[in-house]
Amino acid sequence: MSFQAPVSKCRTSIPGLGTLDGLQYPKGVQQFCGIPYGRLSKRWTRSVLQTSWAGEYHDGTRLGNNCPNPETDGDDSDDLVPVPPAPHFSDPPIVDELSALVMNIVIPHACGANEKPLPVFVYIHGGSFLYGGANLPIFDAVNLVSHSLSIGLPIIYVNFNYRVGIGGFLAGSAIAAELEKDGWAGSGNFGFADQQIAFEWVQNYIRLFGGDPENVTAVGESAGSISISNQLLANTPPIFHRVVCMSGSSVSIPPWTIEQHDCFFQAVCAHFQIDPAAADALDKLRAIPQQKLANATPAIHGVPSGTGNPCIDGWFYRADVDHSQVHTPPVWLTGLMLGDTYHEGVIFHLNLVEGEENFESVRQILQSFIQDESHTDTILKAYQITDNLPLPELLGRVEHMCGDAIFKIPNYLLAQKCESDYPGETYLYHFDQRSRLKNVFEGTSYHAHELLYLFGNLDNEMNDDEQNMARHFASAWVRFANGLVPWESSEDRRWMVWGPLGVFELKSEQEDEADRNYERMDMVLRLGDGTVWKKWLSGVDSLVNRRWRLFGYS
Repeated sequence: MSFQAPVSKCRTSIPGLGTLDGLQYPKGVQQFCGIPYGRLSKRWTRSVLQTSWAGEYHDGTRLGNNCPNPETDGDDSDDLVPVPPAPHFSDPPIVDELSALVMNIVIPHACGANEKPLPVFVYIHGGSFLYGGANLPIFDAVNLVSHSLSIGLPIIYVNFNYRVGIGGFLAGSAIAAELEKDGWAGSGNFGFADQQIAFEWVQNYIRLFGGDPENVTAVGESAGSISISNQLLANTPPIFHRVVCMSGSSVSIPPWTIEQHDCFFQAVCAHFQIDPAAADALDKLRAIPQQKLANATPAIHGVPSGTGNPCIDGWFYRADVDHSQVHTPPVWLTGLMLGDTYHEGVIFHLNLVEGEENFESVRQILQSFIQDESHTDTILKAYQITDNLPLPELLGRVEHMCGDAIFKIPNYLLAQKCESDYPGETYLYHFDQRSRLKNVFEGTSYHAHELLYLFGNLDNEMNDDEQNMARHFASAWVRFANGLVPWESSEDRRWMVWGPLGVFELKSEQEDEADRNYERMDMVLRLGDGTVWKKWLSGVDSLVNRRWRLFGYS
């Protein structure tokens, strides 16, 4: 690991909140952890803004509490973020769903009275809306903020917890009825509501840390990127001014209807032998210990690693949103950075293996959604998925297809749309650097691998070329947050390609065709006058998450 050690404690005063202690690092960088931004009265209610601290004091030298995550045998999600805890945070955070809405803030130096406010970089973590949290060591931003200072472009960094899994996205008619009784609209989407409260806290208080509330960049990876994509479709989007979407859009984890969420609610109740129609069903679900509820998630979903799903609830989203579409950003957004990794689909390996999939089952599931055998077979042929492959090779090709469907093709389509329909600045990238870490993802440019290069918390495992690339990679994100060009731009559509072998360069789609196969993407997008790819995407979502267990084969 490559964490800096704090050199002392520091203290500041936040008007309206109280005294705040933190940690000071070399070069004057300061870190304040576990700051409460939202309050909760119970499980499955809306969070409200936290505007006071108990005793007008907060100890920001320790990590705050965590939201519950599933703890299951055989889960390889830790290998996606393989950074051990920093020595100065040796005590693991407490898991407590009702006090886990906290944020961490890192600033380049103590805030001066007359200094120009700095750009704010707000990071939203991923984890399929089931896992993750702001306290994971990989997201410690002392190195990133120190780097921003070293290149003369200092930033303020914020990241935060939001509710995930059953605690963050359970929805349906029963949830809606109780929310209405309590004076709230909608159903579910509790994690998204938490995110909006966090951004509201930033607007209210970040100036007191030296940040500019009128210069906020939202950055997210995986479910964090999907969160940003969904927030851009919200009735009341949070205030931010540019975004970085790393591996994920709103179609990557599809929102469900109230009726679909009712099916899932019934499955949760059935798992715990609760009558979903009973008047006290929610009370009985709340009586289940938080970790027991979270740990039940894989069994309820029927896959080792499923997803939390947003809800089309009539409250969170704009009424005009077509959830099957990839959406061009709104005109008020001044800039978009968009990208993905080469081996996105490797994250589906465990689900596919556990599902004992074979050629016939893959074809059957896709065909049940596409409803045209010629189109189904055309797509399978394009990915060289045939009935005579050894199982490991079959699964590898299916994973690649699924990664294209869920991550890469939506990005490619959005890049095309932005070229003609979005007036803001658009920057595109691919991350192809292979991992040399000795875990299940060795040799791949896996989903989330680029985070090691952004945050710089595992530099000791990198060679000189990798460290050099990491500095350039992080600099691009810092430049973008400062409202600058992250890399050389051009008139035609080009992608910055990071890796493999520590090399990075701007490439046209023609130059990158051998690796990316844009021609295949175009073919899929054209099938059936542009209608087939959406059905295919729904089929892929059902395939990798075994949705038929809840909703059947359609």
